[in-house]
Amino acid sequence: MVEEEKKKHGAFFTASDITKYLVKRVIKTTDQVILEPSFGDGVFIDAIVDYYNGKRQAEKLKENFYGVEIRKEAIEPYRTNSYLDKNKLLNEDFLRSQPFQVDVVLGNPPYVSLNKTTEKGRNAALDILKFWDYKMPLNGSLWVPFILHSMSFLKQGGILAFVLPYEMAYVKYTKRLWKLLSDNFSELHLIRVFQDIFPDVDVETILFIAKGYGGSTKYVTYEIYKDKKQLFDENIQKSNKIIIKDILDGDKPFTSSLLKKEHTKVINSLRSRGLIKPISTTCKFNIGYVCADKVYFHPTESVIKKYSLKDEELISAIPNAKVLKNGAGLFINSNFIKTKLFLPKSGNLSDGTSRYIEYGINSGVNLRFKCRNRKPWYITPGVDIPDIILTVFGDRAGLYINRGNAAASNSLLCGFLQSKMKPEEIAVSWYNSITQLSIELKIHSLGGGVLVFIPGEADMIEVIDSNLVKNIKSSFVKRLDKLIKNNNFDSAYALGDEIVLRDIGVSDYELKLVREAIDILREWRNSKLRKGI
Repeated sequence: MVEEEKKKHGAFFTASDITKYLVKRVIKTTDQVILEPSFGDGVFIDAIVDYYNGKRQAEKLKENFYGVEIRKEAIEPYRTNSYLDKNKLLNEDFLRSQPFQVDVVLGNPPYVSLNKTTEKGRNAALDILKFWDYKMPLNGSLWVPFILHSMSFLKQGGILAFVLPYEMAYVKYTKRLWKLLSDNFSELHLIRVFQDIFPDVDVETILFIAKGYGGSTKYVTYEIYKDKKQLFDENIQKSNKIIIKDILDGDKPFTSSLLKKEHTKVINSLRSRGLIKPISTTCKFNIGYVCADKVYFHPTESVIKKYSLKDEELISAIPNAKVLKNGAGLFINSNFIKTKLFLPKSGNLSDGTSRYIEYGINSGVNLRFKCRNRKPWYITPGVDIPDIILTVFGDRAGLYINRGNAAASNSLLCGFLQSKMKPEEIAVSWYNSITQLSIELKIHSLGGGVLVFIPGEADMIEVIDSNLVKNIKSSFVKRLDKLIKNNNFDSAYALGDEIVLRDIGVSDYELKLVREAIDILREWRNSKLRKGI
């Protein structure tokens, strides 16, 4: 299948050794009726045929196996397979298939967002979601309605077994799914292997098994393996019972469970001693403004001069993190910020502003999605001046103090102080290893392992209680400013360990454990390590 077709259908095929493992784990007799709802290149069918042949009962497959596949060219080769009943190989969209009773549904559903699939496919998915009273954003993935629809096919006591993206463990829109799964199955298993089991795509994948349809459970068993050999040998490295409520509360328990007991113990000790608190107790984060066209809405000096745009129609602005890396220190001062955001007042417009707006119309800026959905199109909404600015990507996030009264775009997070505290106290609380560990525990990563900060998760990051750092010497802040100006964030966080953590009574042993925990979580997040690169 060409790459474009793969992306269209979200079809990325599973390694045969993984399919054989999953088949062996969930199919226990040749009397079970099995459904593969999107068999793609047929690797699950091959594994099932091998299993039946191993039991010397391949003749039962014609009675007990059903397959569904939307692509005709994928299904045709299997219609002539002597082990299969061609009438039970259905060339259709599984989400439109009428349910019939089976014992096992297993496979690898599509990994494609609803807004990137076909209109027919999207409508079918939305019908399934509506049936289950499930609200999911259009950038949510098609595998969710696949699971929901699969449940409609199961007999009492039935089993689901899928290869799924690891995002199942943490994205918000899967909370409702976890609730439904825990209310409808007596056993849930999430199986995670450090060695990448799905190496062809930039997505970490897990194995998910749900047993005992018609039952219920309050837990999911989290099985962790070092590599596929451990998995196939049933040599489990670690197994935890994850409480479903913790998933629903957004605690990211699948991440924290990777740590050892001594790591968890030191984090709990820091909390119980009142040394750390969620940053939201002093500072709340929002996304920055969305202008829709960064070139037009951030006119250069020459454009400003050409159209005689007035100072009152422009405000200082930071359009992206790259601006900050060009020499901003801890303090973003007004003389550092050169970029302006075009933000005219509604009402009487100067001649120059009117001409610039006309230029925007002639250039089609007013037809951009965000522009055409606001009135007037040329006024960017939600422009506020944050106290704190936080970079969005990476595990060594830059936190800056906004002394220049600049607005910041949605390429950054904007922090607003909740009390009369000084912004410097937030910065002093932020730059240390405890914050870095909390970032690993609270912030989700993209497929390639890069952390991406969003407001709700950023608010949960635990930092040193700002009341404990009020007496930190100004010399520390000056050193911090210099390191950040040179983009030396590793040293900035290390300086906080040396000065701040020691000052508040964090022992060398505790700091060692905190750093160990960071290394463990970063290793699991490193896609190159998992792929053996």
